[in-house]
Amino acid sequence: MRRSRGPIGSAMRLALQVGLALWLWLVCADGVRASDGDCPRPTSATCAQRYVFGIEAETYAPLEFPDIRFGVYNSTYAYNVESQGTVVPRRANCQGPFCDQGIEEVNGFTLFGDFVALQVLYSPVRNVRLYGGVFFAVPFGGEQTIDDIRPLLSFVYSPLPGMHLIAGTLQPRHRFFDAIFDDLLYFIRPVEQGFQVLVDTQHYDQDLFINWQQENTRIKNERFDVGYVGKLKFGPARLNGQFHWDHSGGEIPFPDFRPLQARNNFAWAAGPELAFSPSTYRPSLWWWRLVGVAFTFMGDKDEPNSRTPALTTRGHAYELRGWIDIRGWRIEAARWKSDNFVTTDGDRFYGVRKMTEVALSTLTPIVRDVSLEFGAVLRFIDGKENKTPANVTYAAVHWDMDFDLGPLFQRMR
Repeated sequence: MRRSRGPIGSAMRLALQVGLALWLWLVCADGVRASDGDCPRPTSATCAQRYVFGIEAETYAPLEFPDIRFGVYNSTYAYNVESQGTVVPRRANCQGPFCDQGIEEVNGFTLFGDFVALQVLYSPVRNVRLYGGVFFAVPFGGEQTIDDIRPLLSFVYSPLPGMHLIAGTLQPRHRFFDAIFDDLLYFIRPVEQGFQVLVDTQHYDQDLFINWQQENTRIKNERFDVGYVGKLKFGPARLNGQFHWDHSGGEIPFPDFRPLQARNNFAWAAGPELAFSPSTYRPSLWWWRLVGVAFTFMGDKDEPNSRTPALTTRGHAYELRGWIDIRGWRIEAARWKSDNFVTTDGDRFYGVRKMTEVALSTLTPIVRDVSLEFGAVLRFIDGKENKTPANVTYAAVHWDMDFDLGPLFQRMR
């Protein structure tokens, strides 16, 4: 006898079908979107090119197939954080002189260095690309000349214009809000590996990924994070939705199979956004590229120890942000308010209860394949004894070279 489905199950199945149909329509119906001058995300985070290692947003279309190329991608950067005595509520793994008071100080620091990626692109057909290469992290003034060496291996399949399925090395500059996922992580862990689905169309943007950071061994436990960044766009109206899960711990593998405590942090964000280009309605305002405003609600569930549910906390936050883009210079102002909001991968400054933020950023092409990135952020924190605003400044020069190896291989035949 066949068991009948209840009304709740039928409704959920219908909702999933409608959601899948809407997603397919958004991906398939539009094609690659035209650039509207919008920054990757409406925050003061870095706004540099997202595809650092050569995977472009548009479908790669060389003139002949198969095609083989060699590329050099370089970023020289400086990133400085001045805390100015900012303190935030204590986390479960707090370290520092204020932990016994229920608070901890945000650390200031400076990063200065260079990222270099050397890789070969092989494209056997129009919608398949294979990347292989090596990545070098060169810290200036560090104890080691080269701090990190990582392999770069990616399989990229583009079944539709504006849609890319990636396996291997991921595109790391995700479009998260800084409170959910700190842009600083790009400079700390520039190479991510796992699976990723990128969508960039007229009405829908998406970045869905799993990044496996550390394998599970008898010495170290597994760690990975899963993220989703989505944006619906219909004219000037947009709807943002984001989710991030950071997991560490689990169990010791063979031969012990001993369970250990696990840490999980879930953070999400959603809210409306309105952004448009004034020059669309008045051509004389060609220098005014964009104006926008966004309201975002955020929430989190922080689980420091899966074996101790009493430590689990939940929090929420609100942000109102406005911005304008004048000839490539983006000026922003935001108001932040939170209640026990905790994210393990978010910017630590968003752990404060209330603050006002003012920011300036730009990504300016200098010549072909060379661009300059600069940004500065001032954070005026309510109730801070030291009235000097916390601040963040960063700068980077990005350049790349691309060589067509097809003629060389033809001569060698």
